[in-house]
Amino acid sequence: MEPADTPSETPFLDRLASADLTARERDVACFYEDRLPGAALLNLEEVCQGVGVSSATVARFARKLGYADFRDMTRSLRTRVRHDLSLPVERLRRLGDGGEPGRAVLGHRAALAQEAVSGVLACVDDEVLGRVGALVADADRPLYLGAVASGQPLLHYFGLLLSYLRGGVTVLDGTDRWAHALAGLDARAVVLAAAFDRSPAPVAALLRLARERGATSVLLTNRRVGPLPPLADVLLVTPSTGQDAMFRTRVGTLVVLEALLDSVAAVHPELRRAAAVEEVFTALGGYITC
Repeated sequence: MEPADTPSETPFLDRLASADLTARERDVACFYEDRLPGAALLNLEEVCQGVGVSSATVARFARKLGYADFRDMTRSLRTRVRHDLSLPVERLRRLGDGGEPGRAVLGHRAALAQEAVSGVLACVDDEVLGRVGALVADADRPLYLGAVASGQPLLHYFGLLLSYLRGGVTVLDGTDRWAHALAGLDARAVVLAAAFDRSPAPVAALLRLARERGATSVLLTNRRVGPLPPLADVLLVTPSTGQDAMFRTRVGTLVVLEALLDSVAAVHPELRRAAAVEEVFTALGGYITC
């Protein structure tokens, strides 16, 4: 039987995403999220001092995440950290052991994608998804999409296809130009921001601005705790997978975004805008045909 603390068990961050935590337990969660991998080496007393909570709170936190106790959680975290902190080249070398490297890497990526897709159903809250779908579908409300790093191309893709279904979609491109695009942000607007693994300062600023202007904000993220979630009106959490890969997969997030597109299409089944977009696209030259 495989030991409980091998890297194949449910990752720590995925456990956080599905845990129902109290305010003080969320403080513990933030402490670990912000300080891993180093936090995995801390003992119980050091964690309590670092967070400012009792040992009982930390113990409850560990149990809510599905561990037997703090010691079990620490052992699991240390095993995961040893596995994750190997150099990217070493990770790729492991993937190629025992077979053709290209085939091994492809197979591993396919497995990660399947894991991510399966995790979507377990991680995403149906009620939250429905609420976000309604906000995104409301063509009477201007929609702003903002992200940096890996979140940016995902929202570019989402914004491009969403523009076939409704108008008033602004994809914030380049933080130096965000101020121009957001000058007219008001209480009618919806802001959909995305951030994964870390907490980008521009996304935090965007969420704060939305709150100041009275706009409704949605945060698409794989972190349920941290500095960003409290800034958003609606939190849409996607699974975090691919911890042992060189780059974590965003397949689960892509599935969520495409599900939102389907929900908007259901609200606007006439597709008049899509037809108008195609008409203009054809007038501009469209695709080159053989």
